[in-house]
Amino acid sequence: MTEPTRRYRLHLESQRRQSPPFHLHETVWQAACVRHPDLAQRIDVTFGWDGERFARPLDDVDFLLASRFPHDVVNDAPRLRWIHTTGAGVDHLMPLDRLRPDLILTNSSGVHSEKAFEYTQMALLMLNAQLPAVFQAQRAHRWDVRLTTSIRGKTALIIGFGDLGMAASRAARLLGLRAVALNRSGAAPTAEAVDVLATISTLDDWLPQADFVVVTAPLTPATRGLLSAERLARMRPGAGIVNLSRAALIDYAALFERLHSGECGGALLDVFDPEPLPTEHAAWNVPGLVVTPHISCDAPDYNLRVLELWLGNFARFLRGEPLTNIVDRTRGY
Repeated sequence: MTEPTRRYRLHLESQRRQSPPFHLHETVWQAACVRHPDLAQRIDVTFGWDGERFARPLDDVDFLLASRFPHDVVNDAPRLRWIHTTGAGVDHLMPLDRLRPDLILTNSSGVHSEKAFEYTQMALLMLNAQLPAVFQAQRAHRWDVRLTTSIRGKTALIIGFGDLGMAASRAARLLGLRAVALNRSGAAPTAEAVDVLATISTLDDWLPQADFVVVTAPLTPATRGLLSAERLARMRPGAGIVNLSRAALIDYAALFERLHSGECGGALLDVFDPEPLPTEHAAWNVPGLVVTPHISCDAPDYNLRVLELWLGNFARFLRGEPLTNIVDRTRGY
């Protein structure tokens, strides 16, 4: 337990270049505190934009909530105990071993699950109905009749089985698909939402069996380039692919070649590098590809969801309980 009357200083840092749902400002903070007035009384809050606060020492800050931060500034903050990132992925903060060992780092994993569930359902149904090709025919003013079989009984291979992967697996099973999920260990706290859970080392065995591949794994040194040209070639002809994670997990150039040749049945990609996607980028003209602008897992109330998650963890902190969503610095997620 912490001191019952002590007040803590929390700094919320936002980036103006991000869309409004990611801004942590006074209005959304007050909205989050309405449900937690007792917790709000223990916190003094400051707000910053575009890293301006990091130009000065964080001498009086106990907790930091931000998407990005300079490692040297947080390492030199004498009172800083806990940093929370506004996203789930922390690949942009690596290497994590540069952070002071006693700093706790948590992420916002879990706030994306509901939208990820819905997006995956939509994507799987679109791919099964060959809608990317239908959209292409529409733009060409061409009546292109495509008859497809039911999605029920087909196989969805889900790469990654964290919160996003579990949401994707639930979505697949609700549609009647067999959900096969792969992760590092082949184990999970709950395997109720999946038909088969195996280790990522079996990826090459499962790729030829999948009708759809859904990528939800975090970007780490171990997963960068995971779906290489060689692995994409192992996919079943006509299989579709969905990426909700990070662009760098897939060799997009090789994927685009397979879409041009018709070997890949279609793709819905929600993540790119760089973002926003430049107007001259090749992705805009790839047949069978639907581009969505990193919207698969986010919602207008995203910032409120992040603060709700943080306040729940702050309550655990005050009770002396372990925090949730602690990032494993070795694994990178």
